[in-house]
Amino acid sequence: MKKLFAVLLALCMLFSVALAEAAEEAPAVIELNWADVEEAAAQIDGRFVTIGDLGVMIYVPNAFSELEVPQEYQDAGVITMLSTEDGAAAISIAYRSLGEMTSEEFFTQLQESGAENFELAMINGEEALSYDVIYQGVKTSNVVFANEEDNTILTFSFAPMDDEGFAAVAALMVPSIQPAVEQ
Repeated sequence: MKKLFAVLLALCMLFSVALAEAAEEAPAVIELNWADVEEAAAQIDGRFVTIGDLGVMIYVPNAFSELEVPQEYQDAGVITMLSTEDGAAAISIAYRSLGEMTSEEFFTQLQESGAENFELAMINGEEALSYDVIYQGVKTSNVVFANEEDNTILTFSFAPMDDEGFAAVAALMVPSIQPAVEQ
């Protein structure tokens, strides 16, 4: 995980350095920790949800219910889908192998697909890459964790991020992503 993310980090740093030189500011890694948002998150009814057998959990507001994942999404690596009852907000979690793709190729693929607003983060001590994509007019924010040992990625996607209310909820959820605690 660390090796793949080190390369992604280096690529992002190079990309960020180029942008920073243009903007005359240094790139930064955002640090997010559950302890910093736990009190605010407690203001919305929710629960921790363990993601499959991946050993990862995320705090999910009770307004979200788990959906059945259609086969076409499963084929793309989606393992969990959550949505509000009215479908106004959605979260998907995907786990997939990059196969023979290198981290440089993955990053290039993201850029070519229109991804933007790349940021590096440490979420509860784990390296992550975040980026936004506009798909069919809807802004989706994604947080990716990589595992170098088996060249896999775990992606959390939140939409619509152009909805300020949901963006605020997602901002509380992202720092909750952490190793699952056995209960």
